[in-house]
Amino acid sequence: MTRIAAFGIHHETNSFSSRKTTFESFQRSGLQREGVQRGSRIEEMHRGAKTVFSGYFEAADRLGFDLVPILFAATDPGGTISADAFDLLVDESLTFLRDQGPFDGVLLNQMGAAVSERYPDMDGEIARRTREVVGPDVPVVMTLDLHANVSRQMADETDALVIYHTNPHLDAIPRAHEACDLLIRMISGEIHPEHALEMPPMVIGIMHQNTNDHPMKGIIDDLLDVQKEPGVLHASVGQGYPWSDVDEMGFACYVLHESSEDEARRIARWIAQRAWDRRAEFAEEIGLSPADAVAKGLEADVKPVVLLDAGDNIGAGSSGDSTVILEEAIAQGADSFLQTLRDPEAVAACDAVEIGGRVDISVGGKTDDLHGDPVAVTGTVKNLSDGAFEDNRPLHAGWTFFDQGRCAVVECDSGQTLLLVSTSIGNVSIEQYYSVGVRPEDFQIVVAKGVMSPRPAYETVAAQMILVNSPGATSADLSSFDYAHRRMPLYPFEESAPYT
Repeated sequence: MTRIAAFGIHHETNSFSSRKTTFESFQRSGLQREGVQRGSRIEEMHRGAKTVFSGYFEAADRLGFDLVPILFAATDPGGTISADAFDLLVDESLTFLRDQGPFDGVLLNQMGAAVSERYPDMDGEIARRTREVVGPDVPVVMTLDLHANVSRQMADETDALVIYHTNPHLDAIPRAHEACDLLIRMISGEIHPEHALEMPPMVIGIMHQNTNDHPMKGIIDDLLDVQKEPGVLHASVGQGYPWSDVDEMGFACYVLHESSEDEARRIARWIAQRAWDRRAEFAEEIGLSPADAVAKGLEADVKPVVLLDAGDNIGAGSSGDSTVILEEAIAQGADSFLQTLRDPEAVAACDAVEIGGRVDISVGGKTDDLHGDPVAVTGTVKNLSDGAFEDNRPLHAGWTFFDQGRCAVVECDSGQTLLLVSTSIGNVSIEQYYSVGVRPEDFQIVVAKGVMSPRPAYETVAAQMILVNSPGATSADLSSFDYAHRRMPLYPFEESAPYT
């Protein structure tokens, strides 16, 4: 039986985050109840879920190959990955790949925007080392998140890249199936594909990355069109992850053709040119200030109004403890208001008085000086929980098993309700609140920390959603960051940047 190895180290690295991502960060993740999974445990945690690995297992059943899961490490987006974390996770994976081979093919389940202390293009380095182990004749296919900063090393060290087509990410399983189909056809010798990668000098900001809305929808429509052309096996784009300060940061177009590198290049160039021609649309500033967003939420005659907090986008590596919108809510008298804050210290204070107890604490604003100041609140502890919950609904990237750590629900005397958590868990599941007895539908204003990732969960209950252009480590205003390693020129930083 055909044997295919699969492993991955999944991370979006925010170069501007003050919180380094260590091996311990991978061991404790809000996205996964077990941040580092090995062997059969991967199957136990992913079969029946909606992740990429779920799709791998489904494809193995359908196509009849032996999937050998090695290791899957995924943690919440954060700062640069330590050298030790890289060495421990990559060395373990490659040692297994080397010692338990030979394998007929390899699936790399990567995110595509990982940056380590030694390797700015960490995903590309993993692909290079994998190729070094298996040799030139064993097909390697890498699946990537749509936020990937796709590099030439990623493309050249693999036989195919398969990237999500949706943001919010709801197509992990079909893309995993597509990757497996391509890999099996390569192993059988049915196809010997050629690829091309185009990297026009442009960045697409987070506010314009929704693939359901134009202008991004137009690019996805172009992809679907070119995939109908003779010889095209797969076409993808990487929207890019603008908070990774690396050379490959930005938009990229990838085409896999059954036989012709020239045809792949022509088609990739056509997609890239179409995007480049629309570049001004991707640079338009949108979103309200925190003050205007709270005011608009209060004026609405429907509820809940969900404020999408761009500056404290946990799914992009922010701190999760921004108080900027909370301060506005208190100042404007928003007393039907709900949000999460990562604050283990405040959770411990709630634990000390137990459910029903009174607390006088400062919450949030403790990570750095980018996300507001700690806010003093007095209130009642309404609930305490160990923070583990499951959600089988269609969610961003298909995550199912979550862990927000020890957490507390506090009802403030000023009217606001806060869910204080201990991990950097994004607001990607409404079960996060249901699991502790809170119903977001009952509030006038609900803050969801993120731009795209909360949408699948909150669109089901929101009467209105408002983009908030708030400050923070994931601010939508990219001009507020001091890049040291990005390409130059790069639009919109340099408006006269040429694409030749």
